[in-house]
Amino acid sequence: MAHILVPTDFSDNAYNALYYATRLYPNEKCEITLIHTFEDQFSSSTSRVDIGRNEKLYEDLERNALQKLSAVKKKIEEDSESLNIDVAIVTSAQPLHKMVNRIIADRNIDFVAMGTKGASGLKEVFVGTQAVKLINNVKPIPLFLVPAGAQQGLPSNIAYATDLKIDYAQYPLEIVKEVMRAHKAKLHITHIYNQISPGNTVENNYRKLKDKLADVEYNTHWLSSETGMETAVTIFVSEHKIDLLVLMFHKSGFLKKIFKKSFVETSCFHTHIPLLVLPESY
Repeated sequence: MAHILVPTDFSDNAYNALYYATRLYPNEKCEITLIHTFEDQFSSSTSRVDIGRNEKLYEDLERNALQKLSAVKKKIEEDSESLNIDVAIVTSAQPLHKMVNRIIADRNIDFVAMGTKGASGLKEVFVGTQAVKLINNVKPIPLFLVPAGAQQGLPSNIAYATDLKIDYAQYPLEIVKEVMRAHKAKLHITHIYNQISPGNTVENNYRKLKDKLADVEYNTHWLSSETGMETAVTIFVSEHKIDLLVLMFHKSGFLKKIFKKSFVETSCFHTHIPLLVLPESY
């Protein structure tokens, strides 16, 4: 049974991510913990001298958030009548990443799913600010990011883009295999290289990755990074009709480099498909 944590700001995009999360494991029971933080409203209206006013404000904001969460819960239950899901609701004035960490520790969460604004040209960054905070600050856990406008079709072609810089002998990939099996999806391993021939480290890590994936079928693609990592992956996603992109977040990895790039450089990598961010260990 999967236990999924889904933050919401009550937007259509957040509901899109919730809907997506409920369909990831269609053949087994899932527990959904739906959460909302009213940190911004509370901190901006808090009085430093009137403690009683603060308590009343907190109660009002909490009551309003719970009402909205209940409405979202009712809607997803109505939209998921054919699925076996249980939905719990939680609200708090904590910062989102602290709230997520607390619930991960308390409720044995398997992964987090949330909506992002995505990216389009120079006007937006790849993922929203809250998503970046989660990636950088939550306890190691898989994170599904569902961009605005993502189609509701579930994974049939999954691409895992890797630079093969980590030792896969110690790294779990079970969530990728679980989603593959649940949707009979094809897996594409895409290695982005920047040298004519791979070094011993890449070869050794690739062998260990193959050992990890010995019980599933997959294809391997070697992509040159001459056009840039972001461009190479974006072209591959389009040409192979990829509907879930998997990346790992580690200290020297592809995703880390994206978040360190300038605003203009980052904006060239954009996708309208869901992204699964895997931590280096969890």
